[in-house]
Amino acid sequence: MDKLAQYLPPTSGGNLPNWMLFVSGLAIFNGVQNYLTTRLTAQVYARRPTWVNPLQARLFGVWTLMSAFVRLYAAYHIHSKPIYDLTLISYVLALGHFASEALVFRTVGLKGVFFPFVVASLYWMITQYDFYVRL
Repeated sequence: MDKLAQYLPPTSGGNLPNWMLFVSGLAIFNGVQNYLTTRLTAQVYARRPTWVNPLQARLFGVWTLMSAFVRLYAAYHIHSKPIYDLTLISYVLALGHFASEALVFRTVGLKGVFFPFVVASLYWMITQYDFYVRL
């Protein structure tokens, strides 16, 4: 177990880095699966599943992978203000995307919005900003 612990991010007394590592792992899976199939992405955009095509899935995949690696990097560099801020922005953009798809474009149903809002660490990051960011 100690060998595994050496690869975990430093927590500095909080759990946000480990949560971000977990969320990044989920996002990497999601990003890769977008290159292999459109099935799961069509479930997210369940109100308009016919709009999901391989090109759209791959674009969503690369966007998800980019976000995953920003958050993965932040898990290990949680005290860096620029990295923390960039990660916050990545959550704002992701939640903005899903909110607009649900409310404006009507492509995402409640099930498709629920998971991104649950895993998003935006509130946690905002409320713990001063705890983690050291200027």
